[in-house]
Amino acid sequence: MVNTESGGRCALVLSTCRAVPPPGIAAVAYADACLADSYEVVATMTGITAGLVGDSPCLEEIRWPQDLLITDDVASIRAVAARMVDQGFAELIMLPGDVPDLPELIIAKIAKALSRADIALSPERGGDGLAGLGVRLPWPAWLDGDRVGDLDLDTDPYDRLQELAPRRNLVVHTPGWHRMRTPESVHRLDPGLEGWDNVRLLLSGPGAGTGAFAGGTRRDASTPYSGLASEGSRSTGVEQERTGH
Repeated sequence: MVNTESGGRCALVLSTCRAVPPPGIAAVAYADACLADSYEVVATMTGITAGLVGDSPCLEEIRWPQDLLITDDVASIRAVAARMVDQGFAELIMLPGDVPDLPELIIAKIAKALSRADIALSPERGGDGLAGLGVRLPWPAWLDGDRVGDLDLDTDPYDRLQELAPRRNLVVHTPGWHRMRTPESVHRLDPGLEGWDNVRLLLSGPGAGTGAFAGGTRRDASTPYSGLASEGSRSTGVEQERTGH
């Protein structure tokens, strides 16, 4: 799909960022469920063209018909950015496929930061990567050259880019969020938060460990996975992640 409004914003979910399941949960089913839920966050937002990047077999199944699908040049954020420039977008937000409970606010903060910065980075809570990356298009000239290289979501380049930027305020940190990059990460999921329906269903269903994800449909799951923290015990941590403190 080509952007019909010049200066539009797109948010793409990178399917090569695969979630790591807790013990007893099938790896492929869990990663696909996290990917579907990560994509659902942006697919339901207004003012953003959503899409998927990668070659995972489940992409066509979970993608909404009007949204973008990029299956080549998937290893390079810069190459994806060039594709988005050709389609008329002025801002690109890249998200990993392992943030199933990502609040829309985290994406909105990245988008807001791009009104004044070239690069907006949402750091991964409890890790060294990013929960999201935003860049103004076309690709900023100061990001060219061997000193910068390409960007990815598994490392936070904030310090390095701050040193290279013509002005320090061209690179900003926005509020961060957690990712499902280790088996223990599942404990960060809060049953009290809305969303992450496919992961919730997989973790709570009788076929946990072998069942397929819900394919983008929303269902209720009343019995949470036993490894999840209760809503009360997690409330303080969730508020800290929402506010970035």
